[in-house]
Amino acid sequence: MKKLLAIILAAVMVLSIFAGCGKQTETAAPAGETKAQTAAEPAPAGGGSLVIWVEKSFSEDVDKLIDQRIQAFGQEKGVEVKAEFIGATDYMTKLNAAVEAGNVPDLTLANPYKVVSYYPSNPYSDVTDLVEEIDAQRPMFDALKDGTKIEGVNYFVPFYAASSLLFLRKDLFEAKGVALPTTWEELWDAAIAVSDPENGIYGLGMGCGPTDEDCENSFRAMMWDMGGCLMDKDGNIVAGTDAGLSAMIDKYVELYEAEAIPPAAITWDSGGNNKTYLMGESAMVINVPTLYNAIRNDEQYAELFANTLVLNLPAGSADDAVFGNPSGWAIMKDAKNPENAREFIKYVSEKEWYDTYMDAIAPVFAPVYQDLVGSETWGSGVNKQAIEYVQNATGYYGYPCQTLEGRAIASKNYYSFPIARMLNSIVTGSATKDEAIAQLEKELKDTASAVTGG
Repeated sequence: MKKLLAIILAAVMVLSIFAGCGKQTETAAPAGETKAQTAAEPAPAGGGSLVIWVEKSFSEDVDKLIDQRIQAFGQEKGVEVKAEFIGATDYMTKLNAAVEAGNVPDLTLANPYKVVSYYPSNPYSDVTDLVEEIDAQRPMFDALKDGTKIEGVNYFVPFYAASSLLFLRKDLFEAKGVALPTTWEELWDAAIAVSDPENGIYGLGMGCGPTDEDCENSFRAMMWDMGGCLMDKDGNIVAGTDAGLSAMIDKYVELYEAEAIPPAAITWDSGGNNKTYLMGESAMVINVPTLYNAIRNDEQYAELFANTLVLNLPAGSADDAVFGNPSGWAIMKDAKNPENAREFIKYVSEKEWYDTYMDAIAPVFAPVYQDLVGSETWGSGVNKQAIEYVQNATGYYGYPCQTLEGRAIASKNYYSFPIARMLNSIVTGSATKDEAIAQLEKELKDTASAVTGG
């Protein structure tokens, strides 16, 4: 498998060149021949065209693997394929403009939050039957197959999912004789036990800067696992009276005041927890596996890498929900070539190619299929932690709300990072706990009014 991957990676390096904000590729035949057929070899039955928009990933080489598969589909199926790779900062702006103009691609990469962001309209097709067809041939994790449904409907076919894992300095734990945490309560106790603020060591690098998206997600996992929520399953806003939210606030304030969290955490953005771990300041952080790659691939962090242990998030006292971040292939409602789009989704789900592709992007993204648990790639180390995370990732913006309207409200509210800002105001003393909770609830209700027009 590794030899096959090396061959593929070497081959794709000579493929299409990126330009502008996006990259367009098109299946093409030599001069004098049509794109769908060459004189030497008739194209397979099929024909037609397909327009695909792909959001660029963390790696140009990984994007080239997808591009290679796109081109192979066009050649094998006799389909004229136009593919555009678009940077993450431009992707939704470009897609929104296309939806508004009624000139959408046939196929895009989507996630649950992109789907609900269009509420009350929805530009994506129902692909529940296609999800069920692929799942029948190769079972997916329930958290991805069923967990991505919105009011019982799949609007994209799960392709991969991201994880957030616990990075831990095992040398600091061993020096203090502290056991590895398996529950949130043990994690909080360990954070205090391993802290040595006089020597610049803090147990938990969890920030509350007003734009700290990474820790916004961590706060939600803490809240859920303590039985808390901002909205109930019916979409009612309950933040003002929720005991789990209140308990989560108290715990964070306790840790900050005990100097188990770096003082500068109140100023962090989403890169703060990366930096505090890389500089050796924090004994534990919660982060995506790109942090693992950064430590592993840079010689200056060789000692840190040797002393790093990557674990799954700890168990909760009331729930074990963690934030799910799946992505997959979505067919637009106004697609001109929906059948070719369905065939392409099946084509990129083919086992041999898919498994090789996932080998290339591990551990940043984990696969969606059950049979890869315990495999050569996914059976040990950080990859094992990543796949175990995604198979149990049931949380989402608004969890445990089940309504489309409620999830749309929660998703729009999320991007103001309300919990991080609330905690920041409490820790810095600019608001009391009651005032901060009241402000959070007001903002959530204001978002609900804006979404519903009420």
